[in-house]
Amino acid sequence: MKRLWQQKLFVRLFVIFGIGFGLVFLFQQINLQGSDLVDALKRFNLRYLLLALAIVSIQILFQITRLWVLCSQAAGVTWHQAARAYVSGQFIGNFVLSQAGHAVKIAFLRKDQDDRGRKIDTAEATAIILVDKVLDVGILVILTLGSALQVSVALPQVQGWEKGIIVGLGFPFLGLAILRFLRFLRQRSPRVHQWFQEFKAGLTAVRHPRQIRNAVVMDVGDWLTEALLLQVLCVAQGYPLSLPQLILCLFVLNIGLSVPTSMANLGTYEAALAFPLNGMGIPLAKSVVIATLFHGLQMLGIAVWMLVHQSNVSHWWPFQKQTSVMPASIQKERSKVASK
Repeated sequence: MKRLWQQKLFVRLFVIFGIGFGLVFLFQQINLQGSDLVDALKRFNLRYLLLALAIVSIQILFQITRLWVLCSQAAGVTWHQAARAYVSGQFIGNFVLSQAGHAVKIAFLRKDQDDRGRKIDTAEATAIILVDKVLDVGILVILTLGSALQVSVALPQVQGWEKGIIVGLGFPFLGLAILRFLRFLRQRSPRVHQWFQEFKAGLTAVRHPRQIRNAVVMDVGDWLTEALLLQVLCVAQGYPLSLPQLILCLFVLNIGLSVPTSMANLGTYEAALAFPLNGMGIPLAKSVVIATLFHGLQMLGIAVWMLVHQSNVSHWWPFQKQTSVMPASIQKERSKVASK
């Protein structure tokens, strides 16, 4: 086990070194000047930054509500508890370790039976987080497919009804290919088979189709809001993009972040987003600045929400009255200490 961990650590360090060396070599080859970056930064005035921060806050609202609607109504999970679980998990995932963020969400989502509803154990909380993640990725894939088809058939000589036929045929064939590929993985890999079993357990936890419908609506709002944030930054640089182009950029970004190689994905995030932006016709210096500010605003938004949760401002939030979301075990320990 120790030898295996050392091998993993060596591979991670080697990957980080390779990425750093490649970035240095790339910057030398493309001759990116610091003055170009400064000029691009000057194009962002306070109005654009405040608008972008407001959009980030709305996006986080969609994300929290998506997690909240996936929880069973019988459990009586409040919106504040779902917000506490999501924001705490995202904060740990962004600033410490991405995988640890899911464990934090599960810990805060658990609850004992109370006057609001039934108990949510660790297995059900894990299943809800899993369904939330799969739903988020699935909606992005569907939006990306539609965007790619729209871009690929956006030709003047192609009639509207022909585009509809291409899109209509593309979705079923892609769905069959995905199902066939997943079936192959389930048969060949015990680990993937175990993941499928956990996902099925998650679907049993989300019993009502209305939960999935509401979560899908919130997730679509989440991705469209994130695309709007990227559009605001692009417009500030004088390079507005179409919605399909924005969705494709976000898809490439998430592929780049699928394998975390650094804390808070610093460097990886910027490179994964600057690459598709540059491919859409935005100069490289402006693409790097847009990607850097995009990442910074995402982290700042989570930090602000985390600060709100740690202050008394959270008492004024809508959707429910203020209730304690502290685990029952900690509450019992505090009551024992107070009685002593």
